[in-house]
Amino acid sequence: MSTGSFSSFTGLTPQGIDPSFPISPENPASVADYDFSSINEYSDLDYSQLEGTLGVNYKLDKKATVYGSVNLMDLQDDQAYVYGDMTGMLVTYALGMTVGF
Repeated sequence: MSTGSFSSFTGLTPQGIDPSFPISPENPASVADYDFSSINEYSDLDYSQLEGTLGVNYKLDKKATVYGSVNLMDLQDDQAYVYGDMTGMLVTYALGMTVGF
């Protein structure tokens, strides 16, 4: 389980940028946005994650083994974050054989 967030803050306008520069806070035609008052709305990280694997190996003889496994990953997103609701489940399977020489 993980959680994290920012508190809101203000007053972080950069100083000492030439007013003629396009991102200067003193330039009325500035293309930069220095309003950080809503950053706390984009920082509510809250999710639970469960992951488990079940596997089996079977020795056929001295040099050969077969194996199989199932892996489950389940994520519960309790607070939609920057990328939206990431809730979901993934199940993977693996089967194989090893042979020694």
